[in-house]
Amino acid sequence: MSEGDAGDEPRRIKSVQTASRIVSVVQRLSNPTLGEVCAELDASKGTVHTYLATLEDEGFLTRTGRTYRLGLRFVTLGESVRNETPLYRAGKEEVDALAATTHEYAHLTVEHRGREVTIYESRGDDAVATDYHLRMRETPQHLHYSASGKALLSQFDDDRVRSILDSEGLDGQTANTITDRDELFAVLERVRERGYAVNDEEEIRGMRSVGAPVRGVDGAVCGAVSVTAPTSRLSGERFETEVPELVTETANLIELNLETAVFERNR
Repeated sequence: MSEGDAGDEPRRIKSVQTASRIVSVVQRLSNPTLGEVCAELDASKGTVHTYLATLEDEGFLTRTGRTYRLGLRFVTLGESVRNETPLYRAGKEEVDALAATTHEYAHLTVEHRGREVTIYESRGDDAVATDYHLRMRETPQHLHYSASGKALLSQFDDDRVRSILDSEGLDGQTANTITDRDELFAVLERVRERGYAVNDEEEIRGMRSVGAPVRGVDGAVCGAVSVTAPTSRLSGERFETEVPELVTETANLIELNLETAVFERNR
């Protein structure tokens, strides 16, 4: 079999994988010391120190005293990635309008490696729980307990959903979190039927959200849009009808923007 045959597995560069793991550890532990990073990696101090010093030189890490944190280079890299994402360009203004109309937090999210990643967030005038939303942006979230996540899962085939659950599990965040596979599949079928998903205090007590999938020009899901608010404000008709209609309308507008962008590019 030749090197280019389909059965070949590409080689991996171990040093790049190690550097990636170190960056992830620094992000997760928040300001760890050399010793704390070593304990996480089960590697010698000399080896880890060399990686840390190199990543610092390249701007990926910053050292203050004995502790490390992520460097500002990630800010410009992240902005570049986001700005080049068609969903962000098509959805930013629509999400801003949704936040302004509902006066709550509105999010634009995508699925990445079985988790939910927020690529844009807009804060309405009455939005609360800023610290919570900040943490949510910084860490990819499970899909099964958020409205956006369930909206995304509803558009995947059953095999892909099972693969994600096998990898990420069905951890319970609150007493309302769905932790049974059969129940989750039944909920996803309901999401497909009505076109939107809800999170009824399944991620954090006292908070609800409504999310709808966004499909790309090829018809496949490319993201989701959602609104999150306290249960005191997202209840009754507002939770059951008003906000779901606004969220699904916003998803449709983003889809139209995506189609229009492709049309204009191909003219």
